[in-house]
Amino acid sequence: MTKTTKYSLGALGLIFLLFLYNRNTQNSLQVSGVSIFEGERDDVYRILLTEDKKSIDLVRNDSTWSIVGNDSLVTRESQIDKVFDRLLMVKKESIRTSKKEKWEKFGVDDSLGRHIKIFDRNDNLILHYIFGNSGSDFQHNYVRENLSNDVYRTDDNVYFLLNCNPTYWGEKPPKPTPAVADSVKTLE
Repeated sequence: MTKTTKYSLGALGLIFLLFLYNRNTQNSLQVSGVSIFEGERDDVYRILLTEDKKSIDLVRNDSTWSIVGNDSLVTRESQIDKVFDRLLMVKKESIRTSKKEKWEKFGVDDSLGRHIKIFDRNDNLILHYIFGNSGSDFQHNYVRENLSNDVYRTDDNVYFLLNCNPTYWGEKPPKPTPAVADSVKTLE
């Protein structure tokens, strides 16, 4: 074998080893779709959403949800269903950073992000995640668990579901129809 052939095979072998190393490194950064909530819907008794200085507290009594501090609105069950069917089922796809200095870039620092806290029957914290929406990627968000430095990209855009506006979660109860109002009067 000539020197040129030996060098070529050596270079090819080195490129192949670099390829394997790069592939292994990339695979270690991938998370195979882990949902942020692994529990059961029945385990959740309170949902606290916060953003900057705004917050909304949703509490379950038996099977009905209510907005704490707001007696004039009836909770929209469809919005609660979206929390369980979409928001809590969102999956962490790939890690973006583990550096605290980069949290602001992804919108997941404590002041910029939208927080979701889930509590059980005894008001024990089950989970606390911070979501961020940064850049022009409208199909994904970024998420960080409260006490973790790791920031992940999500498989779905759920940022809008972390709304702290009471009218997003509730609506005014329908006014009784005249027939119903008359029947209530006759019962009195």
